[in-house]
Amino acid sequence: MDGREVIVYTPDVLRNQRFVLSPETQANTSRAERALVRMEDKALNGHVSGSLRRVLSRLEAISTIRIEGKAPRLVALLQLEACAAEGDDEPVKRGEPFDFFGFENEEERQTAVEVLFFERALEHIYGRIGDSNPFDTAYLLDIHSIARFGCSAQESGVGFRRKAWISESAASVARVYEPPGPEAIEALVEDLVAFGGHEAYSPITQAALAHFQFESIKPFKSGMDKTGRLMCHAILHRRGLTNSIIAPIGLEPAIDTPSHARSLLPYNFGCAIDETNRMKFIDQWVDFCALSAEVSARAADVYLDAILKLKESWLEDFGKPNKGSALEDLFNLLPGTPILTVKQAAVLTGKSLSAVNDALLRLERAGIVKTLDRFQRGRLFVARRAVDLLEDIGRRITPEHPIDRDSLG
Repeated sequence: MDGREVIVYTPDVLRNQRFVLSPETQANTSRAERALVRMEDKALNGHVSGSLRRVLSRLEAISTIRIEGKAPRLVALLQLEACAAEGDDEPVKRGEPFDFFGFENEEERQTAVEVLFFERALEHIYGRIGDSNPFDTAYLLDIHSIARFGCSAQESGVGFRRKAWISESAASVARVYEPPGPEAIEALVEDLVAFGGHEAYSPITQAALAHFQFESIKPFKSGMDKTGRLMCHAILHRRGLTNSIIAPIGLEPAIDTPSHARSLLPYNFGCAIDETNRMKFIDQWVDFCALSAEVSARAADVYLDAILKLKESWLEDFGKPNKGSALEDLFNLLPGTPILTVKQAAVLTGKSLSAVNDALLRLERAGIVKTLDRFQRGRLFVARRAVDLLEDIGRRITPEHPIDRDSLG
């Protein structure tokens, strides 16, 4: 420090604050929002929006878990998703590795479960949020609980923290940040969710400001990054920026975790925040969020193009199916859900079990899918080319070794 007295930063209610962003950041957020709108239009025009949505939801969940320094395996996750879709939560609930998935240890199994829970939280947001489900403290508790435990807050009993926040990563030359005490959390969260329901700023700006405030409040003992990102999704969806597609806004933080951490948590790196520089740090974070949104749109383009090319190659090999048939639905479904059961496919396509079963058998004879022999709870069909495609793109767009955000600072 330069000898001046350091003002310890602690969050104030948002209704007492005014945010003025730089022209450059405003331009970047506007460009990113246009990119997200184009992303949705392209997906809908490509007639694979459902498949792309599942791919991007999974990418968002995997990216978020990678920010915790973990590296989920895609194939094991896809098989876990198929089991869970069948109503089989045994591999989710069991405390030991489940042999069918080839998990090497309990930690790997739990990592896949965390991804699955985050996907469920995303579906809760994009499938249910609306005027009948206000964005309030109960809703925030629910998305936090689903991401952490796979169930609602009423079922898990989760609540806001009741003890002082202790962080090992916030030590610096001088003390520059003081999380609010438990007695102040409820009022701060009430103010936060009220802000999330307003439209005073652009969607990305509003989500970014809410996320910065959420992290500075630290209303939970753990899972802050997960819930903060879910809250951003809730705001973006409520504002109508993302509807049919789930933008993988966690991808850029997973690619450049150090920049994500420095932008969102400057006080963890010894940066003193006061009224003279507060907007500089907030502006930097909003700009990073705009970049993250734009990167998510670019990633969606990559996956969309790959999905359409794969579908086209399958149709060239197999022939064009009858319009409205189970076969046509499966060609749209398999790129995003390349490992599935007959029951799961029937639910996702809305076709009968017998129609889907017959279609999958025809695809198996054509070599487009194959049956996984080790699956004991019913036939599990695998579109190997789709799995390879998703794995290849994942390797190309994310670092080989993830970094734990909370280890930085």
